[in-house]
Amino acid sequence: MKSDFLLAITQLSAEKKLPKEVVIAAVESALVSAYRKDNFAANQNIAVKINPTTGKVEVWVEKTVVELPLDERREIPLDEARRVKPDVQIGTAIMVEATPRNAGRIAAQTAKQVILQRLHEAEHSAIFEEYADKEGDIVTGLVQRIESRQIFLDLGRTEAVLPAAEQVHNERYRVGQRLKVCLLEVVQTNRGPQLVVSRSHPNLLRR
Repeated sequence: MKSDFLLAITQLSAEKKLPKEVVIAAVESALVSAYRKDNFAANQNIAVKINPTTGKVEVWVEKTVVELPLDERREIPLDEARRVKPDVQIGTAIMVEATPRNAGRIAAQTAKQVILQRLHEAEHSAIFEEYADKEGDIVTGLVQRIESRQIFLDLGRTEAVLPAAEQVHNERYRVGQRLKVCLLEVVQTNRGPQLVVSRSHPNLLRR
């Protein structure tokens, strides 16, 4: 039976139309920040692994092998380290599992907002990659709104802007109207990809 955590990941993947592995990678990265904040030393090397089948969360942390630890968060005694890696020597840094008891609570509570932010970033990246290779192509969009002579079109996964300079003279537009436009450029901004389209480009007029 799948864990609630894995079911949530599967649902987010479907809602955002992102590959499951992209969502899991975003969650793993977010949980590194969450676990470091509550359980580990600052700047400590931490890795989080989520089993894609069971949803089990494992936290791995880098520790230096010493004879007698003075800082248990950063150091591990030689005898314990050799149960992980039999040939390890003093002074070596190794990754050991250190999943906190409160791993589930942190995953559910602390990481939520960070996960959503990472998902937005992943979604923006996926949209940019989808449209970046389509510059010059003809696409179809639905007029969503009209602001200061700029026409905003819904392309499905994202929005495009039709500037006044790229509109056809004497052509009238209305909300809900379906338009064929030429994709002029795709620019990556802090708010996500910005798509600029044209109704007067030669590529469109030739169709």
